[in-house]
Amino acid sequence: MSIDKKNKDHLKEHAGVTLIAPVLVPKSDDFLCFSTNHPIENTFVDLRPFADGEFKSPHPTTNGGTWGGPFTGRPKLIAELAPALEARSALLTNGSIRAYMRGLRAWWRFFDAFESNPLPGGDQQIVRVESLADLKEFHEVAALRLGISSQNFSNFVRIVNDARRLLRLPKLTWVSPRDAAPVRTLIPEDQARELKTALKQDWERVRKTWAQNDTIRAEAEKRVAGEAPSFLGDDGERLLMNWQHFRKVQQETGLTLPTGEHLLGKWKFHQTMIDHGFEMRIMRAILFPTAEEAGIAFHLALMNSGWNPSTLSNLDAASPFLASEHPKNEKQLVLSNVEDEVETLRANKPRARGKPQFCTALKKHSSSSPFIVAAYLKRVELLRDILKKDYHAANVELARMQTAGEERLTIEKQFKLVQKIRRGCHSVWLYLDQQNRIKWIDGMNLPRYYLKEKLKFVTYLELVIYRINIRRIKGGKALIPRVKPSDFRDIYARWVYLQTGGNILAVMLALGHSSFSSTGRYLDNNIFSAENDEHARRFLNHLFAELEHGRVDLTILAQLVRHGTLTPEMEARLVEYRQLMRSRIGVGCVNPRHPPSHVAPSHVKGRLCGTHLCLNACPHARFLPESLDGTAMRVEELLAMSDHLPRETWLRGGFQEELNEGEVLLDTLYAPNGVAEARNKWRMLISTDQHAVPGMGRIASSDGKA
Repeated sequence: MSIDKKNKDHLKEHAGVTLIAPVLVPKSDDFLCFSTNHPIENTFVDLRPFADGEFKSPHPTTNGGTWGGPFTGRPKLIAELAPALEARSALLTNGSIRAYMRGLRAWWRFFDAFESNPLPGGDQQIVRVESLADLKEFHEVAALRLGISSQNFSNFVRIVNDARRLLRLPKLTWVSPRDAAPVRTLIPEDQARELKTALKQDWERVRKTWAQNDTIRAEAEKRVAGEAPSFLGDDGERLLMNWQHFRKVQQETGLTLPTGEHLLGKWKFHQTMIDHGFEMRIMRAILFPTAEEAGIAFHLALMNSGWNPSTLSNLDAASPFLASEHPKNEKQLVLSNVEDEVETLRANKPRARGKPQFCTALKKHSSSSPFIVAAYLKRVELLRDILKKDYHAANVELARMQTAGEERLTIEKQFKLVQKIRRGCHSVWLYLDQQNRIKWIDGMNLPRYYLKEKLKFVTYLELVIYRINIRRIKGGKALIPRVKPSDFRDIYARWVYLQTGGNILAVMLALGHSSFSSTGRYLDNNIFSAENDEHARRFLNHLFAELEHGRVDLTILAQLVRHGTLTPEMEARLVEYRQLMRSRIGVGCVNPRHPPSHVAPSHVKGRLCGTHLCLNACPHARFLPESLDGTAMRVEELLAMSDHLPRETWLRGGFQEELNEGEVLLDTLYAPNGVAEARNKWRMLISTDQHAVPGMGRIASSDGKA
């Protein structure tokens, strides 16, 4: 037995990615202006509008955005809140900072509205809020009555209490309004399976395309070396021609990503280039992932991970342990320290204060999230190298601007550019758009495509659902409604819950929750409520459909609600079974006047079977759902008889075979809970002499217990 040497230095092994130097955060002399220190999302915070007032929209109409209206300045109040806000927002993301700013604006507007039009019946004189000491209980009541949202209310109270603590003022005990109950619309299980299948098919198409592109590049190298060419076919030769041109321009310019002007070369117009069989889009796609490929990989990884979109997009490509070689098995790719033959994906969840999330899968599963991430990292190595060079140049320019003392707005603009490029350096989901720009999937910032049929731009997920719905219309099936990437987590949780037979622990581990209570609330809000609503909707639809036929058949209604279909064959079988004669134990019989000889050896021709030994392997017996109670009764009768009959009589009478057959039927045909309940009932009735066993009368068990 040998001890393998483990290499703990993975910094040079991870797809050519090195650590990215932190952004040089600009400093401001104004205490109302500061920058956060988030690792990849530094945000510049400007609180001066709250001191001076905001009287016109900060969002020009050309840039979009919404504006809630003007508000007056309160310089002392914001000066008291600024240190607390700066401390609280030190490591927050850009989205969290925007939420705090929305809360401040909402309260500033509330103060203006309340002070100009106080609520009627107020006994206290309304004093303008200029300081934290001016906040009173009636402000809480008024804010709740005027409908300030729960998030804006709670965020403001957090900052206020932090600031009041610094000023040695008592803490506010205001209670924020309750959030509205979330409305979750989870698509049915069959639609979710069809959506997942479509994503997997697209991913396999991407893998096939990448393999073809690798073959094209390898073939180009072979022909440069003078080796015998391989047969590629017409499409392959066209791809090879495009790649040879792209590679030639790369060598001439020294650029990994040549511009469109470089690729155009001797042709003056792009159309002329296309007429000669060359397309820039094809050239770039042979080496770099496209927007569509990024969308396919991201959505399938999201579907199979059970993560939120923000968690998956938060994967840090610069992490040395995200994709590395297993310390004991060189043939295995590992995304963390894990057991043999298993891949693990880990990322920090922003909504859980950076708590690590894990995703494991067998390496052979090409559609698993770890496999997709590992494969995608290899395709974007060159794009990341380009971004790192751009980042270095932008950071040098930012330092020059700060040293030269240029205007604050110019420095802030350059700082935002540095931030943006740095986020790209850390992102896994890089791609090249049609304008030859390097972009990446960041949160909900997903690529969009123009759909001619709808005359609008749509995301990849909307495009997939559109294609599926076209097939479903032709097949007469219900359309898949709008699905968001965030719904994938709910779909994944439901799948785990069903696959594990309702194991909440499995769901808890799959979703990365810290406690059972979190998982229970999640299932109640996101899975069970949606499932119950869907069941109720199906039940009502089928109920009214049955009423239109002038009937309410509970068996048919149950079939429709549970399985959704009732074929003519099923309906004919139901009618046939209902016309069957029933034996003493409730079993249907297809030929009660001609029982087999081993069931009724002394049967008189033409008469009905009098033995009722349906469990004795009778070929005419038909066990129906309502036969459970009678079958359980007969099994318990046989068990009681076995305790009182002589052994020879028991064996010669064939009772043991009948008992064995009954036990098998109860174990295989009926639900365990129903079987246990029925058997307990008849065992008690027999043991208390409330039921007479045929041929033996009323007997009790030897110990007098059930």
